Amino acid sequence: EGRTMIIIGAGICHWYHADATYRAIMALLMMTGCIGRNGGGWAHYVGQEKARPMTGWFNMANALDWSRPPRTMIGTGYWYMHTDQWRTDGFSADAITSPLSTGSLDGLHAADALAKSARMGWMPFYPQFDRNPLDLADEAQAAVDAGEAEDVSSWVAAQLKSGELSTAIADIDAPENWPRTMVLWRSNLFGSSAKGNEYFLKHLLGTHNNLMPNQHGADKHPKDIKFHEEAPEGKLDLLITADFRMTSSTLLSDLVLPAATWYEKHDLSSTDMHPYVHAFTPAISPPWETRTDFDLFGDLARAISKMAKGRLDTRKDIVAVPLQHDTPGQIKQPGGVERDWKDDDVEAIPGVNMPQLMVVERDYTAIADKLHTVGPLADRLGFTIKNITYDVKHQVQKLGELHGVYPSGPAAGRPAIDTDERMAEAILIFSGTTNGELATQGFRDLEKKTGRKLADLSEGLEEKRITFIETQQAPQPVITSPEWSGSETGGRRYAAFTINDERLKPWHTLSGRMHFFLDHDWLIDAGESMPIFRPPLDMSRTYGEPELGPNGEKSIVLRYLTVHNKWSIHSEYQDNLFMLSLGRGGPQAWLSVNDAKSIGVADNDWIELTNANGVFVARAVVTPKLPDGVAYVQHAQERTIDVPKSEATGMRGGIHNSVTRILLKPTHLIGGYAHLSYAFNYLGPTGVQRDIVSTVRRRSQEVQY
Repeated sequence: EGRTMIIIGAGICHWYHADATYRAIMALLMMTGCIGRNGGGWAHYVGQEKARPMTGWFNMANALDWSRPPRTMIGTGYWYMHTDQWRTDGFSADAITSPLSTGSLDGLHAADALAKSARMGWMPFYPQFDRNPLDLADEAQAAVDAGEAEDVSSWVAAQLKSGELSTAIADIDAPENWPRTMVLWRSNLFGSSAKGNEYFLKHLLGTHNNLMPNQHGADKHPKDIKFHEEAPEGKLDLLITADFRMTSSTLLSDLVLPAATWYEKHDLSSTDMHPYVHAFTPAISPPWETRTDFDLFGDLARAISKMAKGRLDTRKDIVAVPLQHDTPGQIKQPGGVERDWKDDDVEAIPGVNMPQLMVVERDYTAIADKLHTVGPLADRLGFTIKNITYDVKHQVQKLGELHGVYPSGPAAGRPAIDTDERMAEAILIFSGTTNGELATQGFRDLEKKTGRKLADLSEGLEEKRITFIETQQAPQPVITSPEWSGSETGGRRYAAFTINDERLKPWHTLSGRMHFFLDHDWLIDAGESMPIFRPPLDMSRTYGEPELGPNGEKSIVLRYLTVHNKWSIHSEYQDNLFMLSLGRGGPQAWLSVNDAKSIGVADNDWIELTNANGVFVARAVVTPKLPDGVAYVQHAQERTIDVPKSEATGMRGGIHNSVTRILLKPTHLIGGYAHLSYAFNYLGPTGVQRDIVSTVRRRSQEVQY
């Protein structure tokens, strides 16, 4: 009973209608009683990794021991706007609306949907306003002191409502709203993950690119975003990358910081595929000038703290926080009814129909001291995750005994976490999955809220604490904790939602039950209040690309799918001689036998794949493994080895993501409505690019470099 399992990967989340497809899969499992069963349910691998010591990681990563709230962002929305992909996006939500629509999505450009989502508090967007938030905080406080407003939050809301203050997204290409400094680490943005890579190169970096002339959408500008006739190029002033190898990102950076590899540092690792916490343990010390991530950011923090004296010192900052999941904000918009405060008859109320507007005091001279210690908010407020607040006073005291405390300065008397090993210990001691005392404390709190028996899942393990030294000796099985929904009590293997199913713990949804029906305004008007089938986008109709199939005598239009690489892990190892030998020694694109034959392409011929977003030059891998109508371009292929010039542009051929762009679906931007509410690494728009098509043709075999 209930032993049917669907195993899927990240591919679904890369399609435009990912939400509809995923809901249909979940509906099958719910209707057959497979959710919350070992051997049943769904197993999603790749792209949704689980940090098992969640409470410690989340609170340390966001510095919630020192200041709250943090700024966290939806990467898809950030890049879509700041790389100006919205400017040539002629898509209108009319293309996906139901004939029974009431009009909430009518004529809605994707950028308008994002702007609306941000101003109503559904999703975050940064920068927030068209003014520096530090200066804005000073203005707001001055107004409060003068009796012009009750508090800072209401003053800012009134300024936004009157139009005297504007959101940054409303004029995203104004120089004051550009991103100016970017630090990349553990990321190869410009050689691996930048969907719409040529837009990144042109608008963010202002460098050579393979963007094609693209007039689609030129007459379909957003209503709520100011359109500048001249698109900005080169928004960034400074790009810094920390890496242990030469990548596309390091080649394009102003500064490159040599980083230690996983064989040269202490760190933690955990995934949703293994019920263990693992340790990275250095085999050698970081060689020459290389540094661990922890030391690198510690050095940067010390330098910035020193420079801040006499410049920034201590300032107050206004932080706009979306209505978040597992907080009271998720029930502030009942019925899923859109109430946009930009409309004349709607009041702007912070934390209700717009973001919460919070004041945070920041001592910029103490960044390094705060990074290297556990702050006082841990003792005073505890650590909250998934609507459970853990009292961690005992754990703070224990860390002080283990590591000592800072003797002086802004962090005097606070426990030290000034090495990577000590930070790892802090993450473990503050998490229920690695500290039985907190697991049982969390379950007892949950018992009071639900009236269900739960604490027995971890009782008897209150004295068990997984230390960092233990993780170095061997992978450590984790403790059942309310941080996650599965039970591992008694050596049981983890399966999501077993606690909900067996102990009747309510789901974190609108009704506390599993949901088929979703009655948000946007979902109703999209015809998706119930799970339905939705095919891939018609890119010809919605984005002006050629129709699928033959396109003239010597070219064909195929779906452009960037699947995981056979010979690399993302972009890593793709330049390794052994891996190159197993492949074709450089960029490759896979075609079916029939598609290749139709355009005169033989195995190993040079081909070009083009569309309005850019061009990819590669050798053809002709294989019977592929169905007709698709081209596989394996992720992630950089343009560092054996990449000739393109005939289409005369420039060096692109990377796998040169032919993609970000497609933004409005329903992915819904928030403020129970389980349809933003939380970091929980809900937000996915990086959609799988609906893309490209024109494939055989090119001259006399390539030029």
